[in-house]
Amino acid sequence: MNRKPLIAAIAAAALLGGCADVIRNQVFQPSPLAQPPVWVRTPETLQVTTADGLTLNGLFWAPQGDHRDILVYFHGNGGNLNDDGDYASPLAGDGRGLLMTSYRGYSGNPGRPTEQGLAADADAFLAEARRRLPPGGRLFVFGHSLGGAVALGAAARQPVDGVATLGTFARIGDLAPWGVRPFMPDRFDNAEAIARISAPIALFHGTADDIVPYDSAETLRRASGGWARILPLNGAGHHPDMRRLAARVWAALAPVPSLD
Repeated sequence: MNRKPLIAAIAAAALLGGCADVIRNQVFQPSPLAQPPVWVRTPETLQVTTADGLTLNGLFWAPQGDHRDILVYFHGNGGNLNDDGDYASPLAGDGRGLLMTSYRGYSGNPGRPTEQGLAADADAFLAEARRRLPPGGRLFVFGHSLGGAVALGAAARQPVDGVATLGTFARIGDLAPWGVRPFMPDRFDNAEAIARISAPIALFHGTADDIVPYDSAETLRRASGGWARILPLNGAGHHPDMRRLAARVWAALAPVPSLD
C-alpha cells in the first residue's frame, strides 16, 4: 500500500462525486497471480468457497512432526498468492502449519474487493483452517498491512487463539485527507475491531515504516485497552525480512512454556 498515491487517488475520486466504485478502484490494488517461486517447502494448493459463492485459491503447509498449530496469513494490498506465499513461507519453517489466503479480485480470483467481501473471504479460509486443524492444535491469524485489518476483523467475529499484525493502520481513513473520509465506503476500523478481541494480540511494526506510520500501532494498543502488545522492529520499513521475523512471530503467538 503506497500511501501518497493512495491519498491523491482517493481525493480525486471524491471530487468526482464520491462514487463508491470509483473510490474502491483506487483504494484496492488487486494484482494478478505471479508465477510460483521455487519453494523451499512445497505447499499444497487448495480452494475455498465463500458464503456468497466465490471460489478462492490458497496455499497450505500442513503442520509436521510435533507441530499442531496453524497460522492463517492475510496479505496486504497489491499482493498476490504466490509472491506473498513466498514472503510468508518462513513462517512454515521447521514444520509449522501455515495457510496462505487470497482475496476476491486478487490473484485471478473472481469478484470485486470490498470490506464486506474480504470479511467473507476470511471466514471461508478460517473455516478451512479449522477443518484441517490437528487434534490439540491452535488456530492463529496474521495480517500484513491491509491484511491486518482482515485478520483483526476476523478475530473480532470469531474465536481464535492469537492474533499478530504487521504494519497495520488503525483506520484506513487515517491515510486519507479529512475531507475525503466521509466518502470512503470501506472503513476498516481496526481500532473498533481490536477492542472486541479476547485473544492475545501482537502488533509488529517497523519504526521506519513510511507507508503506515508507527503511531498506528500505539493507537491500536490504546484502543485494545492495553491488551495488545507492540513489538517494534527497530529501523524496519513496511516489508521487513520475514526470514528474520518468523521466529519472533511464533514466539509471540505460541510462547514456549517456562520450566520454572
